Amino acid sequence: MMRIVVGIAFAGFLGAISRYGVGFLFPRADSGDFPWATLFINLSGSLLLGALAGLLIRRRAPVWFGEVAGTGFLGAFTTFSAFNGQLWQMCQQQAYAAASIYALLSMLGGWGLAAAGLAWGRRGAS
Repeated sequence: MMRIVVGIAFAGFLGAISRYGVGFLFPRADSGDFPWATLFINLSGSLLLGALAGLLIRRRAPVWFGEVAGTGFLGAFTTFSAFNGQLWQMCQQQAYAAASIYALLSMLGGWGLAAAGLAWGRRGAS
C-alpha cells in the first residue's frame, strides 16, 4: 500500500512537471487568449486515460500501474481547474464565442478521445 502511495506521489510530480513543460510548446495565453496548451493537455490526457482504462480492462497492466499512472501522472497532468479558470476569464472578457468553442472542444473532444483511447487500450494499443 505504501509503495502505491509513494508511486502516486512521484507520478503526480512527473505529471505536474510534464504539464508545465508542455505549456512552453504553445504561445503564452494571456487573459482572453485561447488556451491552446490547456486544451491540448486535457484532450491528450483524456486519450491516455482511456487507453489506460482499456489496458486495465484487458488485464494488460497491473492494477497498481493504473493507480500510479491514472491517479498520479494523468491526474496531475490534466487539470479541470485551469479549464474552468480560463473559461471564466474568457467570459469575463465577453469572448463568448471563443469560450463556447473552448468548452465544446474540451468536453466533446475529451469524451471522444477517452472513448478512442479505451478502444485502443482494449485492442492492446497495437
